[in-house]
Amino acid sequence: MTYQELIETISSIVENEKIIKDGLTMVYSLNEFDHKSMNEFLYYKSNGNTNDFKPSDEFEIILGNILIKFIKK
Repeated sequence: MTYQELIETISSIVENEKIIKDGLTMVYSLNEFDHKSMNEFLYYKSNGNTNDFKPSDEFEIILGNILIKFIKK
């Protein structure tokens, strides 16, 4: 999964008026490579180019009032 694919998926949900989004939480269980790649990409996207990145087995973000959790398989 790429960040672009994530944005497209969440955008589809946000734009769909039939989906109730209040309190919605999504969980992605990613393989080790994809999980680390997404974790690192999102870390640098929100923190800039610092050298403090430490991968974690679980992390979360909020997009369009939807909580998205990422866990490693």
